[in-house]
Amino acid sequence: MAVKASLTCCTFLVCLCAGIAAAQDDALTPGQEAEIRGIADGINGTCAMPMRPVIPDGSTASQQEMMTAQTALKSYIDAGNAYLGCLQEVETGWGAEATINQVAVLNYLYNGIVEDLQDRAEAFNTALNVFRSRAED
Repeated sequence: MAVKASLTCCTFLVCLCAGIAAAQDDALTPGQEAEIRGIADGINGTCAMPMRPVIPDGSTASQQEMMTAQTALKSYIDAGNAYLGCLQEVETGWGAEATINQVAVLNYLYNGIVEDLQDRAEAFNTALNVFRSRAED
């Protein structure tokens, strides 16, 4: 489990650094990468990123699995909204003193969770539609 979390973290940091480099249209120096990792670590120490729920395959899922997924999705959305609120509090705390890299990390995290909340909801709705069409047959 720790290895998986570590790999996810490393993948996240690579994506974060790549995303910021692309936004700045320039490669990051090792010093900038270290700064970005420090900023992300600080934010993650303050704000708890929610765990993504697993969305079952609607073509094979039981009614109980779909209900469990719906509950998990609702919890994820609530936790995601709390995470967004926390990110906004971090931004407010930095105020006008925020560096370009702090703003870039914050924007990356904020936009990433918003996109994932939408993706998870869409995936669940797709699975639910497949489940319902199967039940009608």
